[in-house]
Amino acid sequence: MRIWVLGTGSSGNSLLVEADGTRLLIEAGIGPKNASARMRMLGGDLRGVDGIVVTHHHGDHAGQLEPMCKALGAPRAGSSLPAMVHLHDGVGVERVRHRFAVRRHRAGESFEVGALRVRTVPVVHDAPHVALAIQSKTHTFGFVTDVGTVTAPLVELLTSCNTVMMESNFCPQLLELGPYPRSLRRRIAGHLGHLSNGQAAALAGTIARHAASKIFLCHLSQVNNEPARALAMVRDRAPRAQVEVLPHGRARVIDLAP
Repeated sequence: MRIWVLGTGSSGNSLLVEADGTRLLIEAGIGPKNASARMRMLGGDLRGVDGIVVTHHHGDHAGQLEPMCKALGAPRAGSSLPAMVHLHDGVGVERVRHRFAVRRHRAGESFEVGALRVRTVPVVHDAPHVALAIQSKTHTFGFVTDVGTVTAPLVELLTSCNTVMMESNFCPQLLELGPYPRSLRRRIAGHLGHLSNGQAAALAGTIARHAASKIFLCHLSQVNNEPARALAMVRDRAPRAQVEVLPHGRARVIDLAP
């Protein structure tokens, strides 16, 4: 399995999962021009995408879904061709639903895209949201960001994965001392917001004890966190896992062995 990370963070999230002859785009928070340029920089391209999945409708995850559908040639609504776009019922992207063929699913359901099986569970956030486990013949990759509250179904999903990419969004001290207004600080740190480094470390420690051998920390705040802080805290709680930080907005290729 190969993961093409095109961007992670509040400036835009997108990654391409490639395995068993299937290419699945996760998130559409980066426009097609930037995504294509980053793929070329990494030695690849965006041709032959079989499906698009977004986890929720916030702009940094789904704000570029419509232009991405156009650029990738997603079948139009009413077409006899199979839908490329896979959306759970809570994703509020009505223009996309009206203009393109959409395969609907409920949060908590599983579905197939080519040779890949995609399992979802609801995530507690201030928008209808899901976490993903993407299973190929040899590997299961878990992806979750924007977690307000860690739940048992989320833990169960992530402990079924060999590799997990998860948020470690903020340091409470930096958030409290930072420039954000109090209302926004409360939203970020609240039960519908994001994971702090400590919360991410606790979750990473749990999943590393069960299965995940690699954990990639993503969606770090540029203002309210520092990669070294997140990395140190998570490594301390998950010493059995290989833990890395994905810097904000930086493209990268990750090859996952069986």
